[in-house]
Amino acid sequence: MKGLATTVFIVLLLMKSGVGFTKSIRVTDIDSYNKAAKSLQPGDTLLMTAGVWSNAALVLSATGTATQPIVLMAEKMGQVFMEGNSTLRLSGNYLVVSGLYFRNGYASKGSVIEFRENANKLAFNSRVTACVIEEYNKPDRFDEDTWIQLYGQHNRFDHNYIAGKKNGGVTMAVNLNDERNQNNYHRIDHNFFGPRPRLGSNGGETIRIGVSTYSLTSSRTILEDNYFYRCNGEVEIVSIKSCDNVVRGNRFVECEGGLVLRHGNRNRIEGNYFLGNNKPHTGGVRVINAGHSITNNYFADLKGDRFRSALTIMNAVPNSPINRYHQVKDVTIAYNTFVNCDHIELGAGKDLERIADPEGVRFVNNVFYAPKADSIFHIYTDIKGIVFSGNLLQTAGKPIAKGIEASNMKLVKNSDGLLFPFPDKKLASFNSFKEVETDLTGQKRQSADLPGVLRAGTVKDLPASFNLNSVGPGWFKKDRPVAIKQARIIPVLSTTADGLNHAFGEAADGDIIELTDNGPYRLSKSIKVNKSLTLRSKVGYKTRPEVRFEGEGGNFAFFIIENKGHLNMQGISFNGTSDSGVADCIIRTSDGPMIEHYNLFVEDCSFANLADSRKNAFRATKGTYADTVQFKNCQFYNISGDVLSLASEKDDKGIYNAEYVIIENCLFKNILTGALDLYRGGNDESTLGPFLTVDHCTFDAVGNVELGHVLKVMGVQCTDIRNSIFNNSGRAGRAIRYEDYGWAINTLSNCNFYEAGRIESFYPIPQHHITSVPAQFENPKAFDYRLKQPSILIGGATDGKDIGVISGGVLIENF
Repeated sequence: MKGLATTVFIVLLLMKSGVGFTKSIRVTDIDSYNKAAKSLQPGDTLLMTAGVWSNAALVLSATGTATQPIVLMAEKMGQVFMEGNSTLRLSGNYLVVSGLYFRNGYASKGSVIEFRENANKLAFNSRVTACVIEEYNKPDRFDEDTWIQLYGQHNRFDHNYIAGKKNGGVTMAVNLNDERNQNNYHRIDHNFFGPRPRLGSNGGETIRIGVSTYSLTSSRTILEDNYFYRCNGEVEIVSIKSCDNVVRGNRFVECEGGLVLRHGNRNRIEGNYFLGNNKPHTGGVRVINAGHSITNNYFADLKGDRFRSALTIMNAVPNSPINRYHQVKDVTIAYNTFVNCDHIELGAGKDLERIADPEGVRFVNNVFYAPKADSIFHIYTDIKGIVFSGNLLQTAGKPIAKGIEASNMKLVKNSDGLLFPFPDKKLASFNSFKEVETDLTGQKRQSADLPGVLRAGTVKDLPASFNLNSVGPGWFKKDRPVAIKQARIIPVLSTTADGLNHAFGEAADGDIIELTDNGPYRLSKSIKVNKSLTLRSKVGYKTRPEVRFEGEGGNFAFFIIENKGHLNMQGISFNGTSDSGVADCIIRTSDGPMIEHYNLFVEDCSFANLADSRKNAFRATKGTYADTVQFKNCQFYNISGDVLSLASEKDDKGIYNAEYVIIENCLFKNILTGALDLYRGGNDESTLGPFLTVDHCTFDAVGNVELGHVLKVMGVQCTDIRNSIFNNSGRAGRAIRYEDYGWAINTLSNCNFYEAGRIESFYPIPQHHITSVPAQFENPKAFDYRLKQPSILIGGATDGKDIGVISGGVLIENF
């Protein structure tokens, strides 16, 4: 009855909107659908029966009228499951589709939903509403597609739920490739755009309106009242590449990126909320090109910088080609409120190419509140082309320019719990900004009459609360709770034949596999990890159980992480040599592409005896991507290749193998090639990773072969190498080999290089407290790398501890 009542409600709603009905046709499968779809008349309704529609390529090609559209809808809202290779194409006039749920499949060709049947048959005055596309991904992360393609004119996409896109390609695109698609007046509203994980490559936008080729063409698309939640595909959440669009009333929550005016002119950004909730890399608006108006927006707790800052004004390329960076000119930024945001970037991206400074930019009547920050403005160029008027600022430092006045402010909560700063006084210039703007509907209004917090001045004038129930399909539960499963502990004895393989095979997601004796646990078959699992020594065990290779070598890996695999290891010793051969590596990712991200956390483990033909302790393969790879309190000994190899993406398109790589309190000893090879090729700026941290590590006799290295960080965009000792390492090559494109953020601090190779980089690397003194260790033969007294390295780390492996942090053992 509930599904029937929902259907009746939708029907009544459509009738209230002017939708009349002449006949209703119930279809049960794709054959009956295709037969019925051939003879549809204005006012007809196709009702799809509940159930799974597998490999159903729906084409709705017909002509309705404004008062009698042709309707395709689920007989029970949300109970028509489009699975396998199911798609929807619309062409004609006045069509309405509602209630479909795309899941458990992908579009093998083209898009999931397209507002066209083919290049000649487009959709006009048509609507897709109350539908869901969830986790509808191709198996290969780099097999690109676009889920929703808007063509034609005057179409609407509203009250839908779109989430979980993991493969390449923009989630939703508005196309302007000919006159039939330009000046389109599309409306994209009241949708819930749910989580999109990091792609680790260009092409991860949630919405793109236009492309660079047609970017100086008017689209006139309205994007309003949508909710964007954790849309983290790349630095551009919404990419505007056309003219005369309106983006208003949207909420961007915990999104690692921003709304980017990438190409095109005269776009209006009004009344949006950018809420970072203090999450890293969360951003607001990035500005390129001319004639934009950015008014009455609210930015709070955004922690992104550079291209993901709360507000970024870009530098440009003089006489720029259409696909590069046009100058920021004649842009108005007014009545915006910034609360506890870390960065506002002026002249960002300035380099040898982008030398054209912003021109004719006006900051009018904005409020900047960040009382704990010395400054939130970061200036990279001459800002004489930026004029400030009537702005108020509360920081720990001084205003950066005339037209920004220091002020004490009082924070007031609105009904959402959002904090709004009210100044202690109003300035006379508040009423100086009185431009008249025209809505796409033709309605005129004065910008100064917008309900801006600064201008309003009273609590009762604060913006109304946002109702999350107003977005997405009414029938779909957007905040479904995640079931919390009690982890099961599976004990394994070394005397059990193939005990580890059996344990991993029977384990369920979240289980813990526990080694209960010293071992050795012998492995002759690789263990495939396709769940979230933990392998650890028995709690309270004082020695590391040994897991030993037993085989003839070849391409053997102890553990292979596959789709949906996450691996956590604690307190294990891995020995890669058997009586008859050497394993290829201890842990690697799948040979085939992986659509799912994975995580690898390894703590208090040792890896030894992989000393033949460039073996690895860990290797990330092509087409695989980790959110985090972390090794903590580990030892690596007698390994021939790069101990940690994340360098398989060599296409130089800005693609890389892991977002965060963290190496803490680890010892690397007697390593032939290097400790780490982390690679990101190409100069694409759509992603800002990977991020590398190396802290409190000791490298002894690492990378001393010709062209060897200790750390090889090619194209890595953010490195923090600190508190580490490079001893007798990289002597025939480099201790650290950097390669970047000038915008990377690299820091090297409190490290000691003794009898070590050079630091190689094209651009200067900031170095702080770098020493070159002999490091005396207690007993290196027994892997005891505590520093002997006296030494300037004792207590010399950034955290006040000893430089190198922290005393007591690594379990000392002989291999």
